[in-house]
Amino acid sequence: MDRRIACLVVVAVLTAGSSALHSEETADDSNRKTTSHWLDVAEEVAKRQRLFNPSAPDKPFKLHEQAIFRHTQSVRGDDIGAVFLWTAPASERPAAIGVFFAWSQGRMRNVMEEFHSFHSGPIRREAAGHPTWDCPDAGLQWNRADNLPAPDSDIRRVKLQARQFPRRLGVKTTTSQGQNWELRSVPKPFYEYTDIDSGIQYGAIFGFCQGTDTELLVAVEARQVDDERAWYYALAPFSDYQIQVDLPDGKTWNSPDGALGENGKPHFWGAVERRPKPEFER
Repeated sequence: MDRRIACLVVVAVLTAGSSALHSEETADDSNRKTTSHWLDVAEEVAKRQRLFNPSAPDKPFKLHEQAIFRHTQSVRGDDIGAVFLWTAPASERPAAIGVFFAWSQGRMRNVMEEFHSFHSGPIRREAAGHPTWDCPDAGLQWNRADNLPAPDSDIRRVKLQARQFPRRLGVKTTTSQGQNWELRSVPKPFYEYTDIDSGIQYGAIFGFCQGTDTELLVAVEARQVDDERAWYYALAPFSDYQIQVDLPDGKTWNSPDGALGENGKPHFWGAVERRPKPEFER
């Protein structure tokens, strides 16, 4: 081959490679900006919420400083969102958990909200311009896990024991068309806490996800009841699909039915607003 031609070929290949690399870097930068933008929106919406016990409206629940989990969803849609947690006054124990996310529709994104009460009593959510969410009853149904070894006296071992429980669960969602999705367990807890006054030696919130989108939360607590230590667990759905959980004792739990904007239940979800996409996302 003529050396001049060979040189031109090499230059063309290098230029094409450089152009492709630049395009990939530009796309990656745009994706990072897009994710960061909509995570900021999720935090903004979370900070607008006011949650409290209706019998003590002057003592609102406290929003945890940072999101306890974040997700970008590629399995089902293109959701970008985050999970936030509120605690009751003077307590580390979760009182409510909310998920705020945005999904794409043309040049806009729909911002959505989803809550589940973790409170032992009634709860109310108020946010300007949005329906009030009221849950008159306790948010979770706690069950004693008698088939698990008693919590250890060493807190380090208790934490290891707690991580074993979600690993023993089989979790799937079923769409309205009958399609099943096996959910994956996130090994690290989203949130950990203690509440000595309530006899809780250790508590943790674990998540099950479709892709990276949280569909189910599992609360696990090591409790001191009289002179006996025991494990307790509760399940909190965060999905508009039906959820089935195969439990270690051989029983099966199915999530209760619900509908968009349905009030009066521990699980509530609805639309917040529509926002235009930023220029770098379009």
